[in-house]
Amino acid sequence: MTMEHRWSERKPIEMEVSLYYAPVGTITGTTRDVSLEGMYVHTAGIDLPLHAELEVSFVTRTGGNEHEHHMPAYVVHGNGDDGVGLMLRHVDYSDFYALRYMLSAA
Repeated sequence: MTMEHRWSERKPIEMEVSLYYAPVGTITGTTRDVSLEGMYVHTAGIDLPLHAELEVSFVTRTGGNEHEHHMPAYVVHGNGDDGVGLMLRHVDYSDFYALRYMLSAA
């Protein structure tokens, strides 16, 4: 049995995200689950190295308005050709609150 090291619960949320990793460019993926600290993203066979620093972008829609959010993150684990586990580094409160709102609504 493995021990979870998360402060917040992972929730099964599927949403499209863009991952910008300088050596490769922009990769579009779909999340499998999301928490306040990170997310697992299906990357359709594109392999990203462990500890790679990248930027995660996603769009939220509230009241008919779209808001694009950008968060720095890094790769904490991979799963072969399936995807990557990312740890988020929150910088902007509006991005953190958007993620928290999405998780509370799930």
